[in-house]
Amino acid sequence: MLPFLTNGQSLPAPEKTYKAAFNHIKHDRQLRQMGYNLKNVAVFDSIVHKDLTWFSQELGVLWGYTGYQKEKRLADSLDQLGTTTFHKPYFSPLNTSLTTNSGLIKGSTVIVFSRLENNMLLAEVSDNQEGGPGLHNIFSTFDQSLLYLFIFRPDGTIQRHYVQHIAYN
Repeated sequence: MLPFLTNGQSLPAPEKTYKAAFNHIKHDRQLRQMGYNLKNVAVFDSIVHKDLTWFSQELGVLWGYTGYQKEKRLADSLDQLGTTTFHKPYFSPLNTSLTTNSGLIKGSTVIVFSRLENNMLLAEVSDNQEGGPGLHNIFSTFDQSLLYLFIFRPDGTIQRHYVQHIAYN
C-alpha cells in the first residue's frame, strides 16, 4: 500500500486544511506571474475528484520510490487509487464558507478542491474564461491551470506543497 496511509497518526481538521490551502493559493506569486486575478478569487462550491498521478515524481522522491521499477509501481498504485476513489462532484458547505465570491463572472479566478484524504489535499486553480457556474466553464479546451498538492501536519498547517502547471488541449 502507499506510504501516505496514516498508520494511526491523527489527521488534521478539514476546516484548518482547506483554509490554509486557500490562503496559500491566494498569496502565491506563481499565480500572479501567470496573470491570475487574485483580488477576485472564488472557491468552487463542490468537492471534485483530482488525480494524484500528476505528482508521482514528487511523491516518489518524498517516499523513497527511486529507481525505475519502484517509480513504475508507485505510478501504477496512484493510478489505481485514482480509479477506485473517483467520485462525482458533491456540494461542500466548507468550500462555500471560504469566500463569498461566486466565481461566475468571466475572468474570475476559481479554486477547485478535492477531498482531504490522509493529510493530503489537491487544489486546481484556473480562471472562469466563459463565465457561468459549471466546471466546463472553469476548465475548458486550450486552458491552463495550476494544480497544487498540499501535505498537512496533524495541526492543519502545511508541511509541504507541490505545484504542477497543466495545459488542457
